[in-house]
Amino acid sequence: MKMRYEMTTRNGEPAIRVRLNYDEAREYLALDEEWIEVLDSLTASERKAMTLELYLVPLREVAEYAVGTTGKPTDRLPALTAATTAWAEDDYDEALFSLEGIDRAAYLEVLDRAARIIAREIRAWDTVDVSRLVELLTKLGEIVDRVGWEVDYYVRMDSLPSALIPEGVDTAYPVWAVDKQGMALVGPGADEVESVEEVRAACEEHARRMRGIPLRCHKCGHIWMYRGGSHYRTTCPACHVTVYLDKCMIT
Repeated sequence: MKMRYEMTTRNGEPAIRVRLNYDEAREYLALDEEWIEVLDSLTASERKAMTLELYLVPLREVAEYAVGTTGKPTDRLPALTAATTAWAEDDYDEALFSLEGIDRAAYLEVLDRAARIIAREIRAWDTVDVSRLVELLTKLGEIVDRVGWEVDYYVRMDSLPSALIPEGVDTAYPVWAVDKQGMALVGPGADEVESVEEVRAACEEHARRMRGIPLRCHKCGHIWMYRGGSHYRTTCPACHVTVYLDKCMIT
């Protein structure tokens, strides 16, 4: 029987609820000796009615689960959790890893739902703080990297929400988005943050390099258009002597 799951909410956040039967629960909890002891103590009828309910909250990377035999978490819990709550928190990545081993086809569908939840949040980004956008893109990247998918399948990187991009900032830098505080998401991997002023200065410097600086060598008289990165000195391409830009620039 295929692993059961459905879209829902958990504490007001989008979530995926996975329900595992007795055999699936044993596989999910295989490394937890206390839980295995609890499962072994169930009667045949309890095992038949037993459900492990797992909530996955992709936006916070939270996994919580509880075991029940009547639709509610059981009070027959391991000693470590009995004094606190019927819901136990699990490692998010390990929870996904366990689900993959139980039913890979269903696991891929769960990953797809998780990616869509994150992508929806990315498209709804309020442009207030670009670090939030970076966080969401990182989470989406981690999901798709698990199975070799592409982020672009869920989010168009060239159409991310953004505050108004100021004049003088070339999006080919590349600049993916700008927030209302003047910070920009940049870099080939869309994983770096720089101020708009830093980006503007870099764009101006790039434009300067493309235009070039006319120089005349003070030794041999050779004239050429310098497009290097130094603001201080370079080497004459003809005689290879050191040339200082401020002294050899043709005005």
